Amino acid sequence: MQASVFSLVLVLNFLLLEVSSVPFGSQVRSKLGEKKLDLELPYQNNVFKIQKDLASATGGFLYSDGFAIYSIDANFSSASNTKLLGRNNGPRSGYAPVGQPVSDDVPPVNDLYALAGFVQLDTDTIVIVSIYQHCILGLNRTTSEYHVIAGTCGSSGLVDGPPGTGRFFQPSDVAYNVADKNYVIYVSDKSNNAVRKVTLDTGKVTTVVTEGIYQPTAISWSFDRSFLLVSNMHNVAKIIRDGDGNHSVQTLDIAVLSYGFGVVEIEPGLIAVADTAKQDIQLLDVDSGVSERARCSLVFPFSVLYNSGRLYMGESGAISSAPLIRN
Repeated sequence: MQASVFSLVLVLNFLLLEVSSVPFGSQVRSKLGEKKLDLELPYQNNVFKIQKDLASATGGFLYSDGFAIYSIDANFSSASNTKLLGRNNGPRSGYAPVGQPVSDDVPPVNDLYALAGFVQLDTDTIVIVSIYQHCILGLNRTTSEYHVIAGTCGSSGLVDGPPGTGRFFQPSDVAYNVADKNYVIYVSDKSNNAVRKVTLDTGKVTTVVTEGIYQPTAISWSFDRSFLLVSNMHNVAKIIRDGDGNHSVQTLDIAVLSYGFGVVEIEPGLIAVADTAKQDIQLLDVDSGVSERARCSLVFPFSVLYNSGRLYMGESGAISSAPLIRN
């Protein structure tokens, strides 16, 4: 009888740990409401990133599914779904033609698989990460032409330097701060366990940090653009730059992730991160030092975007969203 009671206590303790990672008596300041399916993708492709489209006058979005970058209107109507750059991966309709590369030193369009992270510099220019080509591309939306911004397409490594010399090893995401007059982007260089910096004027790659970075998948600026957030495999880290331009890493051990991917700071101190392996969103309240699973019933979420009171979540085969509700 004693053994049975003891076993029951162990099971109950395990279930309590699964229900929430929040310490007893504490809670995250906000939660997610009921999930809504916004867009269903063919072929169950993974939505690696979703962003607001700076070129859309009606609040549209951009997203990547690993094979291509698309634009779509604010209502996620299939008729507006337009491919901006990427390979053909099945019979689809409603997509615009893809332009040719501007020079012979860039891969042909059908070799551009694993297009994951991207960022918009302005309404006309998109910077795109090609994971397995190990380089960073720039797309001109007006001409549909693309070119190499940094790295050496088809060659991997951890080497600083200009295009053709600099090397990445499976870069996965990119972040850009429009207010940064230094005109630089930051890249999560996954298999190098590093965060790299690219000066856009020259394409020169510089290694920023390696310590405290492990398998970084996503990178984004904080709510007030004062620091960078990096989603490592099992945690989230802050990258802080001091007045002298030096960078340091601060690990946020609030939540243990199974496989962290997209990350966004919704408001100062409140972070949402896609926990791909647990198929859920983790909400981290940095000020309170607590975290909680959103329990959204997602299918392998890869990306998150907060916009107008809703958290948009790119998952396997779909884009969905849920309202943020204050506790």
